[in-house]
Amino acid sequence: MSRIPLASVQDFDNKTQELLQGLPPVNIALMLARTGIAPEIYSVVSALFSDDYLPDDDREIILYRICKDNDSQYEINFHRKTAALPQEIVDIVLSDDLGPLETWHQVLCKACDEITNNAKMSEDSVKAFVDHYGTYDMACRAIFLLSWFNMLTRYSDSTGVPFENDEVLKSIVSPVKMGRH
Repeated sequence: MSRIPLASVQDFDNKTQELLQGLPPVNIALMLARTGIAPEIYSVVSALFSDDYLPDDDREIILYRICKDNDSQYEINFHRKTAALPQEIVDIVLSDDLGPLETWHQVLCKACDEITNNAKMSEDSVKAFVDHYGTYDMACRAIFLLSWFNMLTRYSDSTGVPFENDEVLKSIVSPVKMGRH
């Protein structure tokens, strides 16, 4: 049961209803709509999930590691069923043994652990991001994404967003577009 009950699309103003009708029918969208700034939030989300923001694998690894650190089962469940990261990689990222991951993904996971547990990354991790991504702007994108997923997991878990059923999740290929199989 939700701590804060889900609203229905009809409970919102016309602008928000129009936005929600253009998104996959997921519970997090309805809960985010309760903030009164759903169009603005989904403008950011669309950018974060665009093809050129960060590599897809990095984004998904960041998400899973943040979810592990915050014990956010809603987002783990959602992305296990809608994202394309191989399950064996997901299982490693969600574990305490990062050894089987390539070196960069180990660094990425450790940075996720730092920002989640310490509210900031170490100077060494920031430098590793700049070195890996090649520019300060790209490093800032990655750091923003780590921060975003921390906020999202804390919001979804604190409000009690319920899991979608498997039928809904099966039809989703993108968390921000009406992309369906």
